[in-house]
Amino acid sequence: MKPQIHLIIAIQGPELTAAEFAFLNQARPAGVILFGRNLTGLKQTVALIREIRETAGVPTIWIDQEGGRVQRLRDPLARYPSPYQFALLARKDPIRAERLLFTAGRLCGEELRALGIGVNCAPVLDIREAGASPVIGERAFGSHFSEVILNATSWLHGFRQTGVMAIGKHFPGHGAAHADSHHALPILDKTLKSMEKWELNPFRAMLHFLPGIMTAHLALSKVDDGAPATWSRTLLHKLLRQKWHYPGVIVSDALEMGALHGTMEERARRAMIAGCDLVLCCTGRMEDNEAVIEGIARGTKALDSGESEASRRRVRHVLAPYRLQPESIRRLLKDPGYRKRRQQVESVAEEVFALDPTIPST
Repeated sequence: MKPQIHLIIAIQGPELTAAEFAFLNQARPAGVILFGRNLTGLKQTVALIREIRETAGVPTIWIDQEGGRVQRLRDPLARYPSPYQFALLARKDPIRAERLLFTAGRLCGEELRALGIGVNCAPVLDIREAGASPVIGERAFGSHFSEVILNATSWLHGFRQTGVMAIGKHFPGHGAAHADSHHALPILDKTLKSMEKWELNPFRAMLHFLPGIMTAHLALSKVDDGAPATWSRTLLHKLLRQKWHYPGVIVSDALEMGALHGTMEERARRAMIAGCDLVLCCTGRMEDNEAVIEGIARGTKALDSGESEASRRRVRHVLAPYRLQPESIRRLLKDPGYRKRRQQVESVAEEVFALDPTIPST
């Protein structure tokens, strides 16, 4: 089997099964993404990452480490405030918030790098909207695109110093959705022109600071006959690639989410045709991985040969620096500078809670 450079997979539990080990050696996917089900403690996490890295192809290790309620790695690592808690602090003390956002980004990257995790599916660039589904909510860096740009950029500047890859999400903007795309397809009755005045601003402003952008399973009723953004060639190819000249990789959100329909093969095929360079299959089931591989092959075959080759080159070029060797996480945890930065960042949640008790402190 050829290396599956367009595929990111997940595994079922806290250690590789024999079938997963064999699959990784045979398929050689571009990466493996870790979830809470895979992480039971620091010693186990280190052992799992080393085991994955010992397979053929040395896949990149991915994670969602946004802060707040979406934080896969927890104790004994830092407890990060949610992005929106930083936004509230910024309204009170913008200079201090900018400094602490930079520190939080740096801290997050330091921890991931020490573990050998090369890719973080963050920052969230969605705009928090009143009355929308709570699926974004506290995960947003603000309630106005200018807030999101300012706060997410501060976080990203700190994160980028550590040499870990950041992926901005969820393009073209999930904040106004009234449905949770994990369960149903959100549909926005907006034109592309109206999106460019609001939701698209953070992505456009931060475009060239982001090696990767993740799609939303969200449909614009007036674009591509209401196809989800993950399947929209207008949004991914014509807008991101041709109009904005985006040089990084475009990554699908998890293909198994309820917003999409059809077989896993068909979902992957349509994502590739629309312009995704990488697709996420997060079920941990071997049959789903095999189906996605078939879909990738069919989608790639349907593209112009020049476009498919450009996608392959992009994946190889962009991911190459992020196949990180694990360092010493325990040494980092004992470092006085790290511990000082951690205390500063962790204090933000309690401070914001004291200002507004309706905002969760964790």
